[in-house]
Amino acid sequence: MKKLIKTTGLRMSLLLLTIFSVMACDALLENELPDEVLRSEEALQSADDLQRLLNSAYDVTANYANGNMQRFAELLADNVRIDAVAGFLVQVYNRASDFFNSDVGGFYGQPYIAIFRSNLILENLNAVNLSTEQRNRFEGEAKFLRAMAHFELVRLFGQPYGYTGDNSHLGIVIKTSTDPEPLGRNTVGEVYAQIIRDLQDAETLMPESNGNYANRFSAKAYLAKVYFQMNDFANAARYAQEVINSGRFPFSSNLQNRFQTGFSSETVFGIISTGLEDNRGGGFIGLYRSDVDNPPFMRASPALVSVYNSDPNDARRAWIQRFNPGMQTEFTAFTKFNADWLSVTVASTTEMMLIAAESLGELNQNLGTAISYLNQIKQRAGVSPLTSGASGALVVSEARRESRLEFAGEGHRVHQMKRIGAKGEFTLIRNAPWDCPGLVLQFPASELAVRGFVMNPEGGCN
Repeated sequence: MKKLIKTTGLRMSLLLLTIFSVMACDALLENELPDEVLRSEEALQSADDLQRLLNSAYDVTANYANGNMQRFAELLADNVRIDAVAGFLVQVYNRASDFFNSDVGGFYGQPYIAIFRSNLILENLNAVNLSTEQRNRFEGEAKFLRAMAHFELVRLFGQPYGYTGDNSHLGIVIKTSTDPEPLGRNTVGEVYAQIIRDLQDAETLMPESNGNYANRFSAKAYLAKVYFQMNDFANAARYAQEVINSGRFPFSSNLQNRFQTGFSSETVFGIISTGLEDNRGGGFIGLYRSDVDNPPFMRASPALVSVYNSDPNDARRAWIQRFNPGMQTEFTAFTKFNADWLSVTVASTTEMMLIAAESLGELNQNLGTAISYLNQIKQRAGVSPLTSGASGALVVSEARRESRLEFAGEGHRVHQMKRIGAKGEFTLIRNAPWDCPGLVLQFPASELAVRGFVMNPEGGCN
């Protein structure tokens, strides 16, 4: 199981500490880093120094994937409703984020910190005495984290892959160096090409087993996610099945097992929490927790509740709970994030099975395998299986339904719906077209200082 670890007791030079602290400021977004920050020869002199820097890249990845990036995706979709009438998250929910939104702006900087630190590692591989095995591992992990950060950013700040025929619409800034030169946005096609290059390199360079860090199967899982988002079903199925068939991440019969203090057997890549002082699932808990006195900010939408309740035998109905029934204050909350602290699974066997099933259904190939994947998930939930003769179209429909039920609250839904819309199927997301301006986040005001930077259109969706 792959873990993002907490970095403690690090002995770094003053220069390296300067590198890390300056990342948190808005200057990162404008690429206005002091010259001395980039002169890291004295800070990175050994494999231990590189490892500490790598740990810090994992650390910030854990900070933005702890429910932070997922909340924005959920707010844009139709699985949640919120208990507020004002605030920056309400603005996102109303699909009208602007460049003054500090919640969005604060998130936007985090993946670029991980990208910067990854680039710093890559630029210093030749400056440190490393074995071939060490060099490959550092390069692979840095490229994996860089790819993950670019992917999560482009899905939230750019229209989806396929929005234009040649994917020439604007995405995000690609950063493959620590050069402070301000840059404009790359096209979505360019961003996805860079992500795939990094992940394919990472797949080759990282070992199959890597202790608490990302390994070769982490890269394969993200390649499956990326190709699936591109509606490249052949490659999505291929990589998802390579993860499944590895046997390293066995499917769990425990329905609640993705949300616990440790990792389930299914976790291909995730964020480990070690206790209350190192709670990497705090974003989920703070938004959704329902076993405390104060009602949660983010709650299950009536549309989602209807899907959960459509089958009285579905054990996943336990993931939601109705409060104050019959009263004006009635609401339905999630229960699967109820914990003092929990770990976060970012890529799992269940996700790989659903990607493979839907992809095989779209291809109308190996439908028996696709049905087997779906039926394992259905059996765990206690619902009726698909028959062996199910059509490709039915497999696709059931895979999408199971995905919604399995990953509600985890940030999957809006990306799925945008992907389906870009594929050519007419799709409304909470009564708005899948491609309306408000379904992408607005860049922070700091980017206005970059000459030639094009902000996203504003105007919401309705």
